[in-house]
Amino acid sequence: MRKLVSAGVALGFGIALSVPAAAAAAGGTTIVVNPGQSIQAAVNTAQPGDTVLVKPGVYHQAVLLKTDGITLRGSGDFLGGTVIEPPASPPNNLCNNPQVFGPTGICVFAKKVNPKNGKVITPVYNDTVTGLYVTGFASNGVFGYGTYGLTVQRVVAVNNGEYGISRFESTKTLFANDTAIGSGEAGFYVGDSPNAATVVSNDVAKGNQFGIFVRHARGVTVMNNRVTGNCQGIFVLDDGQPGGAGNADIQGNSVFRNNKFCPAGGENPVPFQGGGILLLGATQTKVLGNSLKGNRGSQLASGGIVVASASQLTGGSDPEFDTIAHNTAFRDKPADLIWDGSGSGINFVANHCTTSIPNGLCH
Repeated sequence: MRKLVSAGVALGFGIALSVPAAAAAAGGTTIVVNPGQSIQAAVNTAQPGDTVLVKPGVYHQAVLLKTDGITLRGSGDFLGGTVIEPPASPPNNLCNNPQVFGPTGICVFAKKVNPKNGKVITPVYNDTVTGLYVTGFASNGVFGYGTYGLTVQRVVAVNNGEYGISRFESTKTLFANDTAIGSGEAGFYVGDSPNAATVVSNDVAKGNQFGIFVRHARGVTVMNNRVTGNCQGIFVLDDGQPGGAGNADIQGNSVFRNNKFCPAGGENPVPFQGGGILLLGATQTKVLGNSLKGNRGSQLASGGIVVASASQLTGGSDPEFDTIAHNTAFRDKPADLIWDGSGSGINFVANHCTTSIPNGLCH
């Protein structure tokens, strides 16, 4: 999907690019949606400051938010709460176009985008998505593009084909107290954002290809998450685009047994298995106070905490000025800490572990 977003997105931008700004309104109204009613119809009538409250039930719908300051609130992120499943016929809009983003459960999309290159002209501001269980979409569970101040909180995204909960070309995002399980690519994704100003906190990522994936983005905090059973737990990647990736703060996460196997293919030039925290070409990134255990594999990125150059795989940079400190890592294979020796200013400080490549990184 990434290639469609960054390079081929203009292919489908003739559908609906410029969305008129919402009229100013006092706001504060709650619009209630009951089973059998249209969530989209309620969202379309909402004004900034309004809440669309979706009562418990199963809704075979896909929803597009394009108005500032809307709260889409379900009645619980569990099977007895508000469940969003794919409709029989996806709506005809950009978020569900298979040539661009693909079938998506909840899409929060910019008000105006350049049709030639997909660049955001006018973002959508301060929308909130909360209290939902989103499952079974061929592409994305909850997806943001061209957002500012997006909050996704207490949402469970299960078995979506590409991304569970994601945002591209966006700033100032909060993903908190969410769960992403069984995503074909990333459970949580932060991408294409040189000024991401994004927090991924107190979330659970389980059984995805990548648990938490930061690509071509800077200014991301990944804190106090539980990441387990993925092919790769937490991944910061410089994919070769200008600006690189980094200025990330990865703290206090529990990263255990990310031993699912994902073969090479598609956007993966190499197979992944047994990876805890991977910095591939990341710069000015801090990995502090995380707990890792049992991330075991024999692939390029396998091991507890791995710091390596992106130049060979993606044409990205060598790591620079990264600090890996006060982490606890045990029973990771081939080692708890791994550094390929590339880059400069890489500091390993007071990490409690037993094995490292090269020797001497554990204390």
